[in-house]
Amino acid sequence: MNFPRFCVTAFVCVLAAAGTAGGQSLLDSLTTDLNIRGLTTTMDPETGIVTVTGDVNIVYGDVEIRSGSAQYNQTTGEVIARDGVTIWRAGTIYRGDSITYNSITGEMSGQNVISGMPAGSGMFIYKAEDFKSKSKLENQIEATGVTLTSHDIQNPNFRLGAKDLTVIPGESAVLHNVKVYGGDTPFFYLPKFSQSLQSEVGYRISPGYQSRWGAFLLTQYSFIHGDHTLAKYKFDLRSKRGVGGGVDFISLRHMQNQQNFGTLKLYAVGDSSSSTNVSGGIRYPVNEKRYRVNFQHRIYLPGPDVSTWYLDFDLNKISDIHFYEDFFFNDFRTNREPDNLISLVHTNEAYVATLMAKFKMNNFYRTTTRLPEISVDFTRRPLWHSGIFHQGTISAGLYNEVVGKQEQAELLRLQTLGLGGLPGVFGDPLGTATASYLSLVGRPRDVGLTAADVTQGLGVISSRLQEPDFARFHTYHELLYPKTYMGWLNVTPRIGAGVTSYSSIDGSITGLQNFTRGIVHLGLDVSFKLTKTWSDMQVESLGINGLRHVFQPYLNYSYLDAKQDAGLPAIDRLSPTTRPRSIDVSLFTAVDSLRSWNVARLGFRNLLQTKRDYITSSGYGSFLETPEGGDSQTYTLAGMNTYVDVFAKDPEFGRDISNFYNEIFWRPVPWITVKSDLQLPISSGIGSFTEINNSIIWLPSRYTSLEFGHQFISDHPFFRDSSLVYTRFFARLTENYGFNMNHIYEADDGTLEFQSYNLSRDLSSWVASIGLMARDNRNGASDIGILLTFSLKDFPQFNFDLDIDPNPTGRGGKQ
Repeated sequence: MNFPRFCVTAFVCVLAAAGTAGGQSLLDSLTTDLNIRGLTTTMDPETGIVTVTGDVNIVYGDVEIRSGSAQYNQTTGEVIARDGVTIWRAGTIYRGDSITYNSITGEMSGQNVISGMPAGSGMFIYKAEDFKSKSKLENQIEATGVTLTSHDIQNPNFRLGAKDLTVIPGESAVLHNVKVYGGDTPFFYLPKFSQSLQSEVGYRISPGYQSRWGAFLLTQYSFIHGDHTLAKYKFDLRSKRGVGGGVDFISLRHMQNQQNFGTLKLYAVGDSSSSTNVSGGIRYPVNEKRYRVNFQHRIYLPGPDVSTWYLDFDLNKISDIHFYEDFFFNDFRTNREPDNLISLVHTNEAYVATLMAKFKMNNFYRTTTRLPEISVDFTRRPLWHSGIFHQGTISAGLYNEVVGKQEQAELLRLQTLGLGGLPGVFGDPLGTATASYLSLVGRPRDVGLTAADVTQGLGVISSRLQEPDFARFHTYHELLYPKTYMGWLNVTPRIGAGVTSYSSIDGSITGLQNFTRGIVHLGLDVSFKLTKTWSDMQVESLGINGLRHVFQPYLNYSYLDAKQDAGLPAIDRLSPTTRPRSIDVSLFTAVDSLRSWNVARLGFRNLLQTKRDYITSSGYGSFLETPEGGDSQTYTLAGMNTYVDVFAKDPEFGRDISNFYNEIFWRPVPWITVKSDLQLPISSGIGSFTEINNSIIWLPSRYTSLEFGHQFISDHPFFRDSSLVYTRFFARLTENYGFNMNHIYEADDGTLEFQSYNLSRDLSSWVASIGLMARDNRNGASDIGILLTFSLKDFPQFNFDLDIDPNPTGRGGKQ
């Protein structure tokens, strides 16, 4: 990058005007980009070197330099600063006796330099006898004679001494000839040590007690293999469950997206009490040899660089249906039945093509196989210059659904009881059959079971025991013609057509072998906006800098002709939900549940907008800017979406009108967010129910945060009635003490489902905390734990961390 340089004529003029009087600032601004100020400024016209002494301040872009004296060479772009140098660059501070900075290349070097670098949630501070950072493009730091610590005091209790250090900011730090010091005494030596700046690396020791495990000691040692893989080795002791161990390999290249690829997790445990049941639910027999193997990865072709062709692997082998529940509760809560698939993907501006093989590796839960499936999804794109847009999809494959062994055994047991009528169901020795039959027919659990319910339930059981298998070809394409009339009325007509063909059908209750149906869709989207602006409105406490109200009525009409045969078994089918179904056919993925409908969605949106220097906030105190930045970005501080579906034909519940939906949010400032989503029944019958979800996130001060929420549902055909209240609270009591607590309370039956309390204390080099947690699983089963944490701040890291359930409400967090 080329930067403006000094103009000799300008120097001469400035010097002539300023003279040579001591203490006078002779150069207030050398150029519009690089500004130098000091008590005394001189320049050599022959060399072009400017010398500044006394309270020097140099500003260039995002770089600011302060020192006792400095020289600037306009030819090379070098700034040599001496005498108590402090440099601010891109959010990082550098201090040293002498530092040289090149304004053209961004290179920097110096002696006795002290600086820091972020690592995970903390900061490492280092001092180097000789220091050098490469150019802005290479973005690498090299240093020799290094001392490294995370203890931010003059005489750290723990530190590392190393011959040399190489840092790639945001990725890793590599040290050679490393000595670990306690105070001034070395007690450990490593020839080489690699530290990830993105994840926890070092030692992690977690002692504690939990009812499902008994007393336990979990240990983990993490370090980097080469410069590409973070490894976490684990060895665990549980008094009730035995010995376990394993390793997690995490690719540093894919660290930002490790939930999807770049990980290999291996873990095994010899479970000495595999029949332990703390959930209160049905417990199936499992072997004492229990394990997991999880592999998620992406390989770019031909590689190694990112390309439009890649292979995705998502492979998950677990020993039994209860493994996650017993040992990895977060995985059990978020993905208790993981898929197994391999996909070859090609991306293009016009489409995404995928060849997928989805197969069964775990035989204890229901699995859908696709062996194989090929699909092409076309993005919405204009057709030449016609103003018409096209979007669509094509897929073909061999599909099969396999019933899990435990589910099959339970269904056969319920079928045997149901064949005996009501007496057989009521006589269930396990006492669960009545609730199971009510669930099968979609009735609330608190109503009486009838003979008709049992008969209907037997039909559902017979259907679920079938293992449908077929070949399917599906394609759907849609044309859209968006237009604006009279400068304000937005109209988008849609017309779509497709076909779905099934062959070699197995598992049909009517003996259906082949079936083909056409798909015809007509749609119309209409909307317009009305706005009112109050440019002079200023409310500092709410961050209002001008106010605009946007009112947008809309109509989404959709007519679909997609006849269906009652004997066709469904694999890609609808799942129970409280939300309204999509009426956009191109977004409807439940192909086998696609049935004729005729519906109009009528609604209106209200938005309140103002001007900010960011565009949105997280509700937890952070916010997001646009790349352009500026203080005149549109920020939506409140909104309401109100709508209702009017049916001429409802394929799911046969209604004439849906519930009344209203969705509200209010986020006036980054430290408060209020949300309210509700739906209220307009008519009676199946599909008419009440749901109200309210939440508030509030940071009343920089030391306190509070989250409160209420989730209410009543009369849903598939979900039981619930009135769930959850709270989170955190307070930093003093500079050294912090307190947090979590609660989940089910008001419908008066059960405090979860509670935890934690008090932490900063002990200079260590952070210590103690806490309690309890989970009520009903049926007399409870889960309790003592949370004990000792975390050594310094590097390498030691953690005594009992993290039983760091995320009880399921909203973010880590394993």
